[in-house]
Amino acid sequence: MIIRVLSLACMLLVPALTHAGALHIESRHMLLDHKKSQVKFTGQVLLTRDDFRLQCDKLIAHYREGHQQLEKAEAYGHIRMRRGNAYGESDEAMLDQIKGTLTLTGHAFIEQNGSRIEGKTITHQINRQQTTVTTGKHGRTRMILESSDSQPGPAAPDQQP
Repeated sequence: MIIRVLSLACMLLVPALTHAGALHIESRHMLLDHKKSQVKFTGQVLLTRDDFRLQCDKLIAHYREGHQQLEKAEAYGHIRMRRGNAYGESDEAMLDQIKGTLTLTGHAFIEQNGSRIEGKTITHQINRQQTTVTTGKHGRTRMILESSDSQPGPAAPDQQP
């Protein structure tokens, strides 16, 4: 159950870019490249859709040629994402619609209801509902699970009456 909650948190970016609702993007600069079928937003980028909010330095959206359908999206620099009570940060994020993956890279973490996963890279396989957390050569991954128990645990031996 707890792992399911964390994997849902990994899907922060997916609903914002693939589901209905008006998509709002603000930035200091926008470049629409028709030949490459992409739009590049730079400078204090803010993307909102419904209850989702993404902030980053640069966002590149790639579309299938001749269509308005999103193929992949890349976000770079100071990435902060929030959807409901789930919050995440990373240095880079990539949503690949064709492969069905969302990858957060570089100081990546996702938090929800006090629980947290973190590592160098967090990859979520959307269709399989599987999340992999990896780290650099000598680092470690980390998971913190907030207990849903509201009752205190047993007292330590030296604290018993």
